[in-house]
Amino acid sequence: MDKRVIKLSVTNCYLIANGNSYLLVDTGYDYEWDLFYRRLAEAGVSFSQISHLLLTHHHDDHCGLLNRVIEQNEDIRVIMSQRARDLILGGKNDHAHGGGYINRRVNLLLSLKKMFDKRWTHTFPPYRVRENDILIEGDTRLSEIGIGINGKILETPGHSVDSISLLFDDGDCLVGDAAANFLQFAGTKYCVIYIEDMEEYYRSWQKLIAEGSRQIFPAHGSAFPVEKLKQNIGKNNQRNMVMIA
Repeated sequence: MDKRVIKLSVTNCYLIANGNSYLLVDTGYDYEWDLFYRRLAEAGVSFSQISHLLLTHHHDDHCGLLNRVIEQNEDIRVIMSQRARDLILGGKNDHAHGGGYINRRVNLLLSLKKMFDKRWTHTFPPYRVRENDILIEGDTRLSEIGIGINGKILETPGHSVDSISLLFDDGDCLVGDAAANFLQFAGTKYCVIYIEDMEEYYRSWQKLIAEGSRQIFPAHGSAFPVEKLKQNIGKNNQRNMVMIA
């Protein structure tokens, strides 16, 4: 499978070949346009070649450039969870469902980041779903929505209510923030730094394992074998989280 990484400041986006076109998975922060544009050119792909754009969820580091990408090619069909429709129109990361940072060390690190990085606001340009876009409800084969790639979209909530992952039949799985390989020294244990519901997050891990995932490709950090999920399920506890909602 032709899978190319678009590596931004902290977010990995992915390009998946679909015949002569490409499926793009996620974008980045709204201030990363120049970097995104350059990385896309380095990958040898033009905006006109992108037929679909799948959002793993509505957060600012995943959908911030959505409008800019669509401006380059209005024929791109955006794929997202049906639960993302209103959230992405709101223009900010949703905290209405609770949630927080997974431990005090992560909370301290992100408090420092917020102090020194004034661009880090958890906001993004709102996006209104168009008639031609695709809203996913339930696990869905790519062939069901007109994409000729062997794989399926899985609902994997826990980080956010609208989180989805893309599992290919060969076992490669693009998980967005349903898992991560980031800030391991701070005790993340392959979790992303912000989680709404820890138990649901780990249930999504169990689903990824049960569905046949072999290699995990997160939005944050390098790829890793699914065994890391098996070894780390339950090692973080909701009681240790620093709630921010």
